[in-house]
Amino acid sequence: MTSTASAATNLDQSFIDYAHCMRDHGVDFPDPVHRPGHDGLSLQFNGSSNSPEFVAGNDACQQFLQPVIDMKRNAVAASMTPDKLQALIAYSSCMRDHQIPLADPDPTDGHISFGSVPGINEPALGRRDPLFAQADNACRGLLPPNTADDGTGPP
Repeated sequence: MTSTASAATNLDQSFIDYAHCMRDHGVDFPDPVHRPGHDGLSLQFNGSSNSPEFVAGNDACQQFLQPVIDMKRNAVAASMTPDKLQALIAYSSCMRDHQIPLADPDPTDGHISFGSVPGINEPALGRRDPLFAQADNACRGLLPPNTADDGTGPP
């Protein structure tokens, strides 16, 4: 087995262990599935990720996802260039100009998140909000090529 295949198997096992752990903590959580176009397994969330049961289960089971999170973060950080970071900063700035409270990206991995931005008082705004979609459409051209995006702006 190649090191890449071994790593994929370990990540799949992490997802399986997470799903089992969540169920052990009383959360109705399905087994991971293969999604077309994706390598390895993917998690699917049922119900609310804000429920007290889900939050408690996730806190107890996060240890199984941490290696996956770390691996993805390291891969993204390795691909971060000054030009890419500047493009992500320009996108965040444009979104703020459209009243979307995005903080500047993390300089190591480019992660963009909602933040406490002076002058923008809409804390309940989410990526699926129509205002976000309008701003994203206006600013999308500033994103670097091949930016990971599920249709709700970059991660």
